[in-house]
Amino acid sequence: MATSKYAAELVENAAKLSAPGKGLLAADESTGTIAKRFQSIGVENSEANRAAYRELLFTTKGIGEHVSGAILFEE
Repeated sequence: MATSKYAAELVENAAKLSAPGKGLLAADESTGTIAKRFQSIGVENSEANRAAYRELLFTTKGIGEHVSGAILFEE
């Protein structure tokens, strides 16, 4: 059965995502929601700025010590 082929991988990934002391980073703001955030600080809502903002979140020093995964907005 095809599902049994991925069962161990699924269990392993679930364990990593639910690691004690860690959480998920919700970076799934839509373009409309992030536009409001950017407008409040005078930043243009461009694809490049949205990518830079997300990169800043994901490359924060030590993030892996506290975050086990991320929820993203498809863009």
